[in-house]
Amino acid sequence: LRPQGRAAQMQSTFVGSVKPFSAQRVSVARPTRVATVIENRVALRFQRFGRKKLPFYRLVAIESKDRRDGRPLEYLGWYDPLKKETNLNAPAIKQWLQNGAQPSDTVKNLLKKAFVIEPDAPKVQVPKVQV
Repeated sequence: LRPQGRAAQMQSTFVGSVKPFSAQRVSVARPTRVATVIENRVALRFQRFGRKKLPFYRLVAIESKDRRDGRPLEYLGWYDPLKKETNLNAPAIKQWLQNGAQPSDTVKNLLKKAFVIEPDAPKVQVPKVQV
């Protein structure tokens, strides 16, 4: 017996090893995902306190992915920009820096002013001599 209808006509027109399209689910070998462990780094940054137009900052060691006012790993001091006063725990800050903590730009500038870290060497410009 011969199959009837359109499918029979299509089968007869294909030559060799070419097969007509069939809607079957085919499992494809996918690459396995490798579990990558991304560890957060520790940042030294400010947490803002005070009220509107009267800021007060605490210097904290905190995970870099945590929000600004999140729970810190350690309190390292404070800074009052209105009175230009600071209170820093220099030994603890140096310990965090030795362990790889990255200070924010503002904190880095404050630590340089307080001589907790070495300030950048001043750039000396030598005047050009005209010939």
